[in-house]
Amino acid sequence: MKNLLSGELREVFINYFKERGHNPVASSSLIPAGDESIMFTNAGMVQFKEYFTGQVKPPFLRAVTIQKCMRAGGKHNDLENVGKTSRHHTFFEMLGNFSFGDYFKKDAIIYAHKFLKDILEMDENRLYVSVHKKDKESYFIWKDIIGFDESKIYKFGDDSNFWQMGETGPCGYSSEIFFDTGNKKSGHKECDINCDCGRYLEIWNLVFMEFNKDIKGAIAKLPKPSIDTGMGLERILRVLQNVKSNYDTDVFKPYINEIDNITGKMYNSGDESYDTAVRVISDHIRTSMFLSAESVFPSNEGRGYVFRRIMRRLIRFSLKLNLTLENLIYLGNIVVITMGGFYPEVRDGLTAFWKIMSEEYEKFNDTIGFGLKLLEEKILELKNNKEKIIPGDFIFKLYDTNGFPVDLAIDIASENNLSLDIKRFDELMDIQRSGSKQKKEKFNILDIDLSFPKTNFTGYNNFDDNGKILGFLNESGELTNNVEEGDAGYIISDITPFYPDAGGQSGDAGIIEWEDGYLRVSNTFKTKGGIILHYGRIFGKYNAPALARFTVDKNIRKKTASNHSATHLLQSALRTVLGSHVIQQGSSVDSERLRFDFSQAKPISDSELRKVESLTNEYIFSDFEVKVEELDVKSALDAGALHFFDEKYEDRVRVVSMGDVSKEFCGGTHVTRTGEIGFFKIMRESSVASGVRRIEAVTGYNYLNQLYIEEDNLNNIASLLGVSKSDIYNKIINLYYDYEYLKKENSDIKLKLNTFESERLVKEFKNIGSIYYLISKFKDLSQDDLKELINILKSRQDFPEGDSVVIFISLINKERLIYICSTEGAIDASKIVKLLNGQVGGKGGGKRDFAQGGSTDISKFNEIEKILEDLFTNKISI
Repeated sequence: MKNLLSGELREVFINYFKERGHNPVASSSLIPAGDESIMFTNAGMVQFKEYFTGQVKPPFLRAVTIQKCMRAGGKHNDLENVGKTSRHHTFFEMLGNFSFGDYFKKDAIIYAHKFLKDILEMDENRLYVSVHKKDKESYFIWKDIIGFDESKIYKFGDDSNFWQMGETGPCGYSSEIFFDTGNKKSGHKECDINCDCGRYLEIWNLVFMEFNKDIKGAIAKLPKPSIDTGMGLERILRVLQNVKSNYDTDVFKPYINEIDNITGKMYNSGDESYDTAVRVISDHIRTSMFLSAESVFPSNEGRGYVFRRIMRRLIRFSLKLNLTLENLIYLGNIVVITMGGFYPEVRDGLTAFWKIMSEEYEKFNDTIGFGLKLLEEKILELKNNKEKIIPGDFIFKLYDTNGFPVDLAIDIASENNLSLDIKRFDELMDIQRSGSKQKKEKFNILDIDLSFPKTNFTGYNNFDDNGKILGFLNESGELTNNVEEGDAGYIISDITPFYPDAGGQSGDAGIIEWEDGYLRVSNTFKTKGGIILHYGRIFGKYNAPALARFTVDKNIRKKTASNHSATHLLQSALRTVLGSHVIQQGSSVDSERLRFDFSQAKPISDSELRKVESLTNEYIFSDFEVKVEELDVKSALDAGALHFFDEKYEDRVRVVSMGDVSKEFCGGTHVTRTGEIGFFKIMRESSVASGVRRIEAVTGYNYLNQLYIEEDNLNNIASLLGVSKSDIYNKIINLYYDYEYLKKENSDIKLKLNTFESERLVKEFKNIGSIYYLISKFKDLSQDDLKELINILKSRQDFPEGDSVVIFISLINKERLIYICSTEGAIDASKIVKLLNGQVGGKGGGKRDFAQGGSTDISKFNEIEKILEDLFTNKISI
């Protein structure tokens, strides 16, 4: 079996299916585009959903991907299990091949079997499969075409081997492939793939989408059946690298080794609490970096809330090991170093990660640290008294007084084999809510129904205004007058200049001041009933009703407006350069950046991207007047204004025009002339889903800040290279050619040394009768080095004729040993390697004339020579 590293496996998998007519498709975003049914991309097929359902005609019939996935939050949630087990992750990679009405079961099964057996060289005797009990076709393919014995093919029902995309739509039988790791629990009896002991590892799931399920549950055949497969990269590496868990693979080793270096401890040395923390940190640091790169920010709802839970968990376990903020940021750098080659987008998330990590670390220490200390003391008290349940009254007080998150309390209780009295906690929460007229079973601030008139928004032309405070909502959405200094919540008013979060534009920030106090507004929202809510924290005394002064932060508003106006010009430039098929699919603008998603089937070339950027800046520098009109929908459409086709509009709409280059339906805030935007710079272009691309950009002073960062980087590189900035390119070119020359020179020297070495070795052959054999040991020579040395040796004229055996053994980094056997004549190299595997606990195999193997039991290094001598002197038979 091949011992591949993660990078090698990705390349081998893509190339294998590429050679079989599959179109390589880049991983889509972790944020599913236009799919509200799932919180994060959790499988390779997500970006192809519309192909499978027939909503969109696929541009190709076969595809192969390596998809970045997340399972945390929503239906698919592994968050609480990460750290407790050696196989759960929040972030993972899924290898997959797909057919859209092209090949079906037979080819899918043959492709999978050939990849595992011939490409990865897995021992077929350790492979098992399952099929649906009604799927006779798959059963006979495995039995009659692949040649699996009936005892290795298991038949299960819908729970195990039937897959469906949703309550309705494409669905079908599946076939799962398992690998027998040989690892049994102590005292565990013989079992099969149904057992959860961990011995049998599911490595590949082949889904045969051949049916369609309607709203009544009736199932009919699809006219063009399709294939969707998924193989977890971390799991298959565990098998290939012959280790006991996913965390022992090269995917996680860089983080684990660094944590060991920081703490002075060693993973897998019997300290389970340490090992658990290391697994949590190693997993969550990867997830946090990738979410940062996807422009997800910790918040109190949706994906942001899941991210905040992951960050809290990461920080909490880091503090257990005394890891500092600087240690965590360095681990983030390791994510970029190890994964930035295959996923270049993660490199762009480093700055955002630094900022998010710093803020969340500070918030954790400020708001959760004290509550955590109280909870840990309570847990110790309960354990001393041999109690198993944390009282609901205690948790409620912790939540109500210290703002300690209940979900975090549940996690910590579970880790300590305790539970929470949630029933009592809920009773106390109900009592607290009973005084509020706004009691709701499920709270969403935008859905809340308030008995207030719609807020009069005056902010299109004003940054400040006078208004009346009508009420205050706490963070649970309850109207209350019991407000103390430091409380966070939402102020309701009759009028406001604050623009609410809407249409992809972030809400305004600023300050609301009244006679005895003020609210520092950090965000602004709008309910479905049209009431604008100003979120922030109270300072001083709260009074309502009260007259107040509402002042928007001009700097933030102007930067946000610049970014919003830039998205309009960007869409116009994209349609000019790429074509009128470009339609906005979503956007997000705030004071620091803009993100624009649009319809585009194929990647944008560098030259096209440069044209788009140049044309957008041309529009900006033209200093067009930004004209705003209110029109009825028909007049707006007749004027050619762009809009979202699936959006529901009022009878009259706001239309924003910029010169003669842009006209769109838009309710957001904008600059008065395009020249105010300053400058537009694209920072990144990527795919977020099949047929949807994304551009992220900055404008004005934010671009200047980016230039400062890049200038600092260039200065650091120049200092490192010992040259001026203008000479960096030439210096790197010279270093590159020096490297290539030295590599060639090193290769020549190695060839000479191997030639000299072969002269020595050829004289050390021994013979038993007509058989000549050579056994030699080395240190830190790789498999390739040993193969090259064998080839040089066998090319010599004085190499023994007839039956001969050459066996080289090498000890690598004092961590593992490898052995290679090459034979001529009647001797079988694969049998010799098989013998060595049994003697030294190794793995490997090969053909009659060449075989290789390896073992992690380095104590056998000095014994191998004697084992082989005994073989050739007939003391051991094979």
